[in-house]
Amino acid sequence: MHEAKQIWNVKRLLNWATNFFTAKNIAQPKLSAELLLASVLNYSRMQLYLHFDYVPGENELARFKEYILKRIQNIPVQYILKESYFRNLKLYVDESVLIPRPETELLVDKVLFTIIEYLKCFSDYRYLQEKGQKNILNILEIGTGSGAITISLASELDNFINNFAAKDIDFKSGFQWNILATEKSSEAILIARKNANKLISPENLSKIEFIECDILPDYNAGFNKNFLRNINIVVSNPPYIRENDYNKLPVEVLNYEPKQALLAGKTGLEVYNRILQKIKPYIFPGLCYIIFEIDPAISLSLKDLVINTLDGAVVTIEKDYNNRDRIMLIKI
Repeated sequence: MHEAKQIWNVKRLLNWATNFFTAKNIAQPKLSAELLLASVLNYSRMQLYLHFDYVPGENELARFKEYILKRIQNIPVQYILKESYFRNLKLYVDESVLIPRPETELLVDKVLFTIIEYLKCFSDYRYLQEKGQKNILNILEIGTGSGAITISLASELDNFINNFAAKDIDFKSGFQWNILATEKSSEAILIARKNANKLISPENLSKIEFIECDILPDYNAGFNKNFLRNINIVVSNPPYIRENDYNKLPVEVLNYEPKQALLAGKTGLEVYNRILQKIKPYIFPGLCYIIFEIDPAISLSLKDLVINTLDGAVVTIEKDYNNRDRIMLIKI
């Protein structure tokens, strides 16, 4: 009797790929198999389990094999598929930019709630007029990478304010917001612009400016006129990995994600220090918030740096999903 021909349906492909990745010591073997096969078939991960009996065609099988061969080289799934999910966004990513992490979503949440605190002050016109502030919220993101933070803010800010703040804030007409996003990598800023053009409405896109520079632009009359002593919120997820820790990173991070977006220097404080020094002339006195993503290993030394650098700074540190120091809020 002839042995029955095995059918390579979705269920069998998933099981085989998961076992293969496990044998090759690939991180998250089941998730990797699901994401790669789902992309090939244009399914969601849930749809895979609703179509266990579906038998992919030759072209689909060939593409799945291609993806598997890349994955066993420890290439991250996001770089294989050229996409990464962040909050409600599907971003284009490649090896020019960091893959957005779940912890960075906490950074966006913190910015949104901090904006509410700002708006509570904004509703008191007398206070802000005394400080010389206009009815504009200026947000600066330093090191935008794929644009994940800036695009999330631009996509969510208006609805967030309307849904969560309307009952707490005495709104006045004419409120506006702008986001300035800087990035030193010419390849990365092209990706940020590409993602923004795809994901942000034309109206909100007009409120965003991407600038290729290291932290802030060199002297520029237009930039200084608009932002000198007039930035209300600074947000950044800068390089913060220490030299001694860099080679301990997972192999797929070490081999494929951009080193310049990860490695800070000997102490891990180097980029933070440069940011703090360079933004001093631009922050709005009396009403400015700086929000950093941080490495838990340097949280206390960074707090000391901030207090010694910015007069009157009030610093709080918040935890991530694993109860580790991850978000630093600085109020000036």
